[in-house]
Amino acid sequence: MNRAWTAAVIAAAALLAPPAAGAQTDPRLKDAVRLAQEGHSDSARAAVGRLLSATPPTDSLYPEILYTQAMVASDAGEMRARLQRITVEYGGSSWADDAILRLVQMDYATHNLSGAAKNLEKLRSDYPASPLLPQASYWAGRVYFDQSNPTDACRWLASGLAQSESDIELQNQLKYLNQRCPTAALPDTGAAARDSAATGPAGKTVYRVQIAAVGSKEAAADAAKKARALGLTVETVLEKNLYKVRAGKYASHAEAQAAADGLKAKLGGNPFVVSGP
Repeated sequence: MNRAWTAAVIAAAALLAPPAAGAQTDPRLKDAVRLAQEGHSDSARAAVGRLLSATPPTDSLYPEILYTQAMVASDAGEMRARLQRITVEYGGSSWADDAILRLVQMDYATHNLSGAAKNLEKLRSDYPASPLLPQASYWAGRVYFDQSNPTDACRWLASGLAQSESDIELQNQLKYLNQRCPTAALPDTGAAARDSAATGPAGKTVYRVQIAAVGSKEAAADAAKKARALGLTVETVLEKNLYKVRAGKYASHAEAQAAADGLKAKLGGNPFVVSGP
């Protein structure tokens, strides 16, 4: 592997890291990271290696050690191997979502956009409560725009803007990317504004995915909240004593059907496509 290329990948991954979510909790690992930051990478790797050898794989600290090994790795291959091991063997740990986002950043740095997109969707589907999702939305915007896929880019950005209101710096980054989105995807100040954006131009047919038909406002609100958490616009209509919750706005039936298939995996139930003005 080309040494200069490897160094560039590791440097890029370090620069693109989420600001605080991946901070080590064990003092020994903090010391190792500090050694690496001070230019003593060999000593850092040796310290982490000794700790890994002395720790049983069943110990809750083990995935954190693997993650730290990735952060002080000598080459991109080792970094990727450690991160992938966390996602495969320790997918239930608190370090799995950090590892996936790091892989996204590495893939983006090497222009492996398909790999980055795959890991982004894994992060969103497997870790829907991850605090890293707003940060991931920034990378999703860049990845999908680079893939000429503004639909997914803008959906991620809308979700990130809704979930990161307290992070001014991230909000500014997301808003900058969001300038490339159509008006319907621009950030708003509440659910009412999001829901009104689901209405298309007068007389033009749009397609939505109905995700629920329930008898109470509370149940409808709960279904709508879950859809909004995925970055979708939502409308709720009352028909024949049922509150029907419909998500998204799509220009074609095929696009809406693809979204319905994805929402079935994420939300359950039997979502289906409906059309209207």
